[in-house]
Amino acid sequence: MSVIEVENLEKIYMDGHVEVRALRGVNLTIDKGEFTVLAGPSGSGKTTLLNIIGALDAPTTGAVRVDDRDLSSLSSKELSQLRRDKIGFVFQAYNLIPVLTGVENVEFILMIQGMDAKTRRQKAEEVLIRVGLTDQMHRRPVDMSGGQQQRVAVARAIVSEPAIVLADEPTANLDSKTAGDLLELMERLNADQHITFVFSSHDRNVIDRARRLVRLHDGQIADDGRSQGAA
Repeated sequence: MSVIEVENLEKIYMDGHVEVRALRGVNLTIDKGEFTVLAGPSGSGKTTLLNIIGALDAPTTGAVRVDDRDLSSLSSKELSQLRRDKIGFVFQAYNLIPVLTGVENVEFILMIQGMDAKTRRQKAEEVLIRVGLTDQMHRRPVDMSGGQQQRVAVARAIVSEPAIVLADEPTANLDSKTAGDLLELMERLNADQHITFVFSSHDRNVIDRARRLVRLHDGQIADDGRSQGAA
């Protein structure tokens, strides 16, 4: 069953007086439970595609359906609700709230969803234990390593049990050991909870773990297939 459908997607924006075609007629379907990597060099369109799938940006033309809902038919409020309830985000820059502790960052999304304080704290603590941050959950981001901050970001992304997690260059700021540990964690979450993961990355560590590898070049899909560990 498909959870993401992209049809004839085009994205054009202006860079000064220059027209840039970031995406050129992209067609892509992603099924529930896939572990997919969008790979390609800088400027290939992978982050733009991920942002449009996540309803953080809108296409110039074309259609996007997430969880069988046409994004172009949704109001701003409905798009916000879709992001809140169906999609978890992991960003390269972590995007944690600096004045909040790790557990407070994770439970923030549950507070927005209206969950009571006791239940959301319990769920946040449980997921932080699962990602290996038992001893760091009450620290603020400034007192954590990059790998610990990214684990908080992953915990925040999955705590509401979304159907989809979108991860934009999640290992870019991490050393290879920390990146490997984080990817193993995501693989376990994918296997155990059947969360659909879609990454944008040009990191070989990520590409080697893809079960489906979609290569982009100049805003188009150059290749779409199963990774065999040779990229």
